[in-house]
Amino acid sequence: MSRRSEPFGPAFLLSVVAAVTTWLALTAWSGFVVVQSSYLKPLALLAFLLACSGSLLRWSGTPRWATALVQLLLTTVIVTHEITGSLLPIGGAAHELWNALGTSVDTARQYAAPIGIHVPPVWPLLFASGAAFIVLVDIVACTYRRVPGAGLALLAVYSVPSGFLDDGPQWTSFVGAAAGFLVLLHLEAREHLTRWGRPVGPEEDSLWHGHPVVEAMRAGAGRIGITATALALIVPAFVPVLGVDLLHLGKGNGNGDIQIRKPLVDMRRDLERGKDVPLIRIKTNDPSPSYLRVSVLNRYTGDEWSSGDRNVASKDVADGPLPRPQGLSQDVPFTKYRYQVDVGDDFDSTWLPTQFPAASVTATGDWRYDPTTMDFLAAKGDLDTRGLSYTMVGLNLDYGTDGRFFGNARTGDVPQELLSVPTGVPTIARSLAQSVTRGASDDYERALLLQRWFRQDGGFRYDLRRAPDGTGNQTLETFLARSGRVGYCEQYASAMAVMARILGIPARVAVGFLQPQPLGDGIWEYSSHDLHAWPELYFEGTGWVRFEPTPAGRVDSVPAYSRVPVDGGSNEPGGLPSQSSQPPTGSATGATTGPRPHRRPEVDTTNGGKVTTQESGPSTIVVVGGVALLILLLAGAALAGPRSVRARTRTRRLAGDPEQIWAELRASAIDLGLPWPDGRSPREIGTLLVDRLGDPAEPPQERPRTGADVAPEAADALERVVRAVERLRYARPATSAASAASATPSGGVATLAGPATLTDDSALVVAALQAGVTPQARRRARWVPRSTWGTLTRRFTR
Repeated sequence: MSRRSEPFGPAFLLSVVAAVTTWLALTAWSGFVVVQSSYLKPLALLAFLLACSGSLLRWSGTPRWATALVQLLLTTVIVTHEITGSLLPIGGAAHELWNALGTSVDTARQYAAPIGIHVPPVWPLLFASGAAFIVLVDIVACTYRRVPGAGLALLAVYSVPSGFLDDGPQWTSFVGAAAGFLVLLHLEAREHLTRWGRPVGPEEDSLWHGHPVVEAMRAGAGRIGITATALALIVPAFVPVLGVDLLHLGKGNGNGDIQIRKPLVDMRRDLERGKDVPLIRIKTNDPSPSYLRVSVLNRYTGDEWSSGDRNVASKDVADGPLPRPQGLSQDVPFTKYRYQVDVGDDFDSTWLPTQFPAASVTATGDWRYDPTTMDFLAAKGDLDTRGLSYTMVGLNLDYGTDGRFFGNARTGDVPQELLSVPTGVPTIARSLAQSVTRGASDDYERALLLQRWFRQDGGFRYDLRRAPDGTGNQTLETFLARSGRVGYCEQYASAMAVMARILGIPARVAVGFLQPQPLGDGIWEYSSHDLHAWPELYFEGTGWVRFEPTPAGRVDSVPAYSRVPVDGGSNEPGGLPSQSSQPPTGSATGATTGPRPHRRPEVDTTNGGKVTTQESGPSTIVVVGGVALLILLLAGAALAGPRSVRARTRTRRLAGDPEQIWAELRASAIDLGLPWPDGRSPREIGTLLVDRLGDPAEPPQERPRTGADVAPEAADALERVVRAVERLRYARPATSAASAASATPSGGVATLAGPATLTDDSALVVAALQAGVTPQARRRARWVPRSTWGTLTRRFTR
């Protein structure tokens, strides 16, 4: 039996409800990214286009398989264009699409949700996956009318964040998707029951009567849906959770808090969250608090920086005065400042943020320091900084600007690990370290030249979005190459530390915070956007001191002792940013102590190349929408073109001779799906067609009545057409048309009734043949005329 046809209104309503329901379910994925619109906006556009195109195709009687194929092609075009800018995934576009999805998978594995906009984007994976679910639900629920099967797809959408997000999906997503699913069940149940039996709910012949959910509850399908929904909410509370790792993505590194476990990796992840989270408040008499150090990384393996082996004795705890920093001369003047530190609940670290150097630190818990680094770490696995309050006394050292305290490190001053350069360090790092510092007379001048090269002379740019991943040798080579030189603090700190070691200067990398934001009354606040990394270099007389190679687009000033002019060049005297560096408008922090009216994540405001971000701007939406509209217009033209050609051909044929009229009857039968055997006589064909004639005066029906008794006038007209064709083909030339019209051969199709022109007869026969088929077959003949498509195909294949 043919699938029941329905008016355009109900078909469009079902498509829209399916699209909205799937989109609402996909909002459950919003916890994966900071900018939810990056994938939800293009998915909304795709859902709307699929609803419109699908309802049109189904209403026009297009076969199910063809409708599904068109929907899949439209989805492929939009997904490919949104991700790559091309229309079809062929050639280079296919490679780019595959790479984008692979990058998204890697990002999802590496970073914890929510993923910010400054990492390789994850939205292509979300968009492509969401598009697959939208088209799947449309095909299953609307084209093949299997709403319960579509419910499984909706359940799969909702289950993804349940397995990967610590807080799970938003409850609003579940409520919206569940309500939409109930409406889909209601529409399906109403269609089936009105087709075969009593209507669902009230007897009035209206699509809706009362609230749709109430209607759904009256239907058996609705009861099933509501029961399933209730079970979905209740049963998980009593069922153990299974660990499922789809595509081996995992949950990323860390949870929703700002975590410092593996300092460099966690720092970048936390910076890329996008949202600026207040983390630490201090109350101090220091008029301008400086960097707050969290952890020190001593060991460079060629693959990464790590803290290395630590010697933390049980006696070295944070309970008061601390030993004098290693290598610090007694002659260096200093000022002491007191700090009361309050760590927020959002900062989860096993490293204790402290000033360096510090005279004393007093903190609750088993926090221990390493005498060689003077950073503090938790001695117990369950100890972290969340909600912790402690005090410390910091030392503000005055090294001056003449370099008198900066002597070259002596052999044995520091462990060999702090001078170690692993095999495999790229040649470019060694050659640049030598060439950049050529002309320096000691290690202090070499350090100054290195800092100036990174910030001023080397052509480096700060951009977290385009920064390479990691700090290993391969990343270092890419970063230092003239075609690279774009990165963020991680690469700058690592590169300067490695190049300093190449020159024989002990070096390490520190992770912590930049200058805080003043809140007034001696209270200052560090936030997640203040996270930073910098190199620390060792000199006899000063001990470990920080340098700042990160350009001014991120850090506006450098320590006073590193502004000393050297080798005929300026080293940013007065603390002004270099002219070749990025402007400070996009800086997350600065040297000034005034309030920052708008705190932003660290981003280089100048972008020399095209950068793919997670946010799909209005222009992208417009382009995608325009392309999709063009596709719809082309599809409409492809449908309307054959229809227009068919109408002109019919008019021409019906006004022609009997052979042309007979050709028109054959084309009409083929379009309507009626039998027209090859090699049969006109009489045999007429006998077959007379049983297919319906009454053109009756309204369209799913099972129309057919036969000569239903449409006697059309049967007589068919007889006259058959006789005219027979006379033209088989009669003697002398036989007149008038005598042929008055004769009634034995075994005729019907009894002739009344005079009529052959054109009127043929038009009546065509109308009767159309009345004898289902509305779906009639629409298919109008929009997808098989006779015209067959003619076009033969022309193009000759």
